[in-house]
Amino acid sequence: MAKKRPGLYANIQAKRRRIKAGSGERMRKPGSKGAPSAQNFKDAAKTAKKSHGGELHGGQKELDKNKNGRIDGDDFKMMHKGGDVIAGNANRRRSQNHG
Repeated sequence: MAKKRPGLYANIQAKRRRIKAGSGERMRKPGSKGAPSAQNFKDAAKTAKKSHGGELHGGQKELDKNKNGRIDGDDFKMMHKGGDVIAGNANRRRSQNHG
């Protein structure tokens, strides 16, 4: 089995940290010799790990008021109003009357 090496983005972040620490290095310009190509970025995106698969985790589950598996505008409307989401323009009219 091949030894696991840091990827493209890990190398970029490491170089940025060295530059910030005062190494005197510079980032290469796109298209210059030794700079990552557009194909390198496409290949890195294919193998990138997903942090949590797009699912809600931790305190995010509490924010999902309508239990649809994502945090969206309807959830914030429900939090603001303290109740269920009303379809259409009723939410706008209701907020104008109460706030």
